[in-house]
Amino acid sequence: MISVVGAAIVRHGCVLAARRSYPAAEAGRWEFPGGKVDADEAPESALAREITEELGCTVEVVRWLPGTSAGSDRGRGFELRVAVCALVADEPSGIEHDALRWLGPEELDAVDWLEPDRPFLPELREFLLDGEDLPGGNVGGAVRIGSTVRRPTGPWTPAVHALLAHLAEAGLPAVPRVHGIDARGREVLDYLPGRVIDVNAEMLTEAQLASLGGWLRTLHAAASGFDDDGPWRFFGVDAPTLITHNDVAPYNVTFDGDQVAGVFDWDLAGPSHPACDLGHTAWTAIPLFRPIPEAEAARRLRIFADAYGTDPFTVLDAVRPRVQLAIDGIREAVRRGNQGMINLAAQGEPERTERALAGFLARWDAIRDLL
Repeated sequence: MISVVGAAIVRHGCVLAARRSYPAAEAGRWEFPGGKVDADEAPESALAREITEELGCTVEVVRWLPGTSAGSDRGRGFELRVAVCALVADEPSGIEHDALRWLGPEELDAVDWLEPDRPFLPELREFLLDGEDLPGGNVGGAVRIGSTVRRPTGPWTPAVHALLAHLAEAGLPAVPRVHGIDARGREVLDYLPGRVIDVNAEMLTEAQLASLGGWLRTLHAAASGFDDDGPWRFFGVDAPTLITHNDVAPYNVTFDGDQVAGVFDWDLAGPSHPACDLGHTAWTAIPLFRPIPEAEAARRLRIFADAYGTDPFTVLDAVRPRVQLAIDGIREAVRRGNQGMINLAAQGEPERTERALAGFLARWDAIRDLL
């Protein structure tokens, strides 16, 4: 019995399928690329060698899928093992196959697999559904699978999806579309490419700050005609005037150069008012939670406020109540057992924000005078 190995090459929660061009009996059907293990050759070494020969790229084994399957190739019997592999270098190319496709977990049955490969599909589907952890956000749980993001749902999800549909219809850019619920009960949304700026390590450029202010103004205009009783996840504010994102911050935004390319994590959407959004975005994006020089804080506040179309005093005055709302809301959500907020508490919240707010209030008069 010949020993054969196949590579389930996984990237962004999708697996690479290769279409055979020969022999005639197998042409047009799909397989995990790979080949025969030579005498005295380790399976991992054989797999790396075969993938380099067939696809012109380099992979490494992450784990072997359980079990084996049997088949025959031109009259010779073989035993197949399949390994989940990570792509290390170079893009796969169809050197020995006439087509390559990246398939997500819901697409595995869309191609005609060779019989020996089929027994590995159920286990592989579960592995693909784990997805690839995403940076950004603050509460965790989001993974990428191909061109989609999968996130946990809650009682607020139907209302959030209705809001996203309304905003898309209104033509608001940088908003993810909803694609339903997956096999694990997670919402399926567009993956929004771009760069997430870590404002703990660097600053948004002035152009990025202006783009964010302009986008926020467009959001409020688009959301003004939407109404839904929820339930919503947001902690709530007094006298809300519109339903909005409530967490437009650099960790929830991707940029293409200096322009806003995507705004994600809409689970905190709910009844609010524009000043609440402005205060939170200024706190996180100026960023006012960091002890930057007062003159720089004032200058960046003016840039942000001008881009939105308001005065900087309105933005500055909105910061303290919005930050206090977050502090109180996190504590209440932790008390209720909300897992996302429990994740934040494990990172030192809201005590960390309380300390930052105290520092901001010590600088508040100086910043206001400079405006």
